[in-house]
Amino acid sequence: MKRMDLCCLGLVIMLAAGCGDDNSKENNGQDEQPECSANACKDDNTLKVCESGTYREESCGEGKKCSENACVPAGDVEQPECTSNACKDDNTLKVCESGTYREEPCGEGKKCSDNACVSTGEVVQPECSSNACKDDNTLKVCESGKYREEPCGEGRKCSDNACVPMGANPELCSADACKDDTTAKICSGGVYVEQPCGDDEVCKGGTCTPTVEKCTYHECLDELSESYHACVNGSISAETSSCAEGQACLYGSCIESFKEGSACDDAEGVGYCTADKKHAVVCNNKHKLAIWTCADECRVDTDGVVDCPKKPRPKPHECEKDYKAECINDNNQVRLCMDYEIVTWDCYGATCSVDAKNTIYCPKSAGVAGLGGLESGGTYGDECNVKKYQEACIDKYYARICDKDGV
Repeated sequence: MKRMDLCCLGLVIMLAAGCGDDNSKENNGQDEQPECSANACKDDNTLKVCESGTYREESCGEGKKCSENACVPAGDVEQPECTSNACKDDNTLKVCESGTYREEPCGEGKKCSDNACVSTGEVVQPECSSNACKDDNTLKVCESGKYREEPCGEGRKCSDNACVPMGANPELCSADACKDDTTAKICSGGVYVEQPCGDDEVCKGGTCTPTVEKCTYHECLDELSESYHACVNGSISAETSSCAEGQACLYGSCIESFKEGSACDDAEGVGYCTADKKHAVVCNNKHKLAIWTCADECRVDTDGVVDCPKKPRPKPHECEKDYKAECINDNNQVRLCMDYEIVTWDCYGATCSVDAKNTIYCPKSAGVAGLGGLESGGTYGDECNVKKYQEACIDKYYARICDKDGV
């Protein structure tokens, strides 16, 4: 599979960079670190990756260096991507992740051999399968097959492989739970410890969670618009912010502006996921940039191909069903909402009127565009009823009927 060219790679980088606009900050009177807008080099070996306006550090790895705000090959010849782990020396394992090595020390009692950290020959303790008491005051907690020691604490002792209150019969457990909406029961050392939730939290599944869902990405005013409401500290700001020049907001983040349907040179399906993980920008099979709506969370594989199970994008609505009809052109026409589109009827042999209940009186003239070219129509003081009028309803108040000529 071909890689994305530099043009589309710019889209990925700008998405990872977030909106990065000074207007998206909230100043609460405290000194805060400024939001980042692009990646940057910390030193020759470390890249500061800008995500959601905040830096995280990432090692460039063996054979690469940080230059012009990106990890690039250290020499003229690009190092081949790795496919498996390898030993650097007796003490260091080179772990292959996403085609690039990162170094990991084997640690005490181990050495690197056959591309893995293995025991140097000492007696290996068997893996554990359950908690155990080391003594009256210490519980050996079994995690991932290894023991870690945990003191039972004041007023508790280790008994029957669990820390229990002295002189009490504890409620044994194996997982966290909720006592009620405001109290979590944390399973610690095999027994429950109650933990009250905060004022803005509720207990669900044994965890105190915020009652109001916090945001993780910006709220665009419109698709590919220049403006957005910033997500600041988990909340959507009421203030309107603007993307940088040449950028537009698309489903949660400011990216390099583009026009849907413009030509692209990438392989089919190559692209990136938007910040909300519900959409993707891809090069489709017609080599045109397209925005897909995903039926499941958007992902990108190692070849840059988007995994976005597609579903139809909603058709833009001109109006909703509760759109208020109105008489126009000296009450000779009515403007109303039909199938989420605004249409105009010519009134036939009568003048238009619309009452407070949005009941329309405007007998439709023949051949109105968008209504199937019906030859006749009727209006009644009550709602359309197929059984009563023997024909199909045009809308809530209009029916297709036979006129006096039998048509």
